Amino acid sequence: MSAVDFVDAFRFCRFRQNLNCSKWELAVLTRVEGIFVKIAFADKADVFLLRGDPNRPAARFNKKGQDALYLSPDEASARVAMGQYVKPLDPARVLIRYRIEPCWLFDLRHNDTASLYALARQSWLPSFARGEAPASWQAADIVRQSGHVGLIDPSRRKPGLWHITLMRWNEPGAPHVQQLGNPQPIDIQPVNG
Repeated sequence: MSAVDFVDAFRFCRFRQNLNCSKWELAVLTRVEGIFVKIAFADKADVFLLRGDPNRPAARFNKKGQDALYLSPDEASARVAMGQYVKPLDPARVLIRYRIEPCWLFDLRHNDTASLYALARQSWLPSFARGEAPASWQAADIVRQSGHVGLIDPSRRKPGLWHITLMRWNEPGAPHVQQLGNPQPIDIQPVNG
């Protein structure tokens, strides 16, 4: 069950050039609001709403120290997102719920964003392990430089599911995000393959 409220997606031209080509970018924005979730280590449950943390670890859409808040519309989607990162001896994890005020996010699920999604969907961990900048960081930089507060990312592991990444929150021009209640213990197992 999700309290996500989807309103019409709309398109508009961004009169800005893609960093890698000369064609005009077409941005597709979708309005989201409601309750989103995150699965995290229990001992880190209180750090996700902090901004400007130089110790924020690198991930798919952020360099080390760069703000990014990764959320899913429901527990099932969050489990899929976390599956590849879970190891057998990991510490306890919790499910955290957040309320997000209405905002418009760059929607990578739309066909008009295919060139940007081609960058975003590439596995980021191998490049990062080699000391290279993952292609997904370039996609995120384009979204940030275009002034968007975040993006909607379709699941690569389970078509039909999706996640959001906020790049700005709890500041002027960005959605207000607040944690709801206390984190709840959750059992999540490693995913094979």
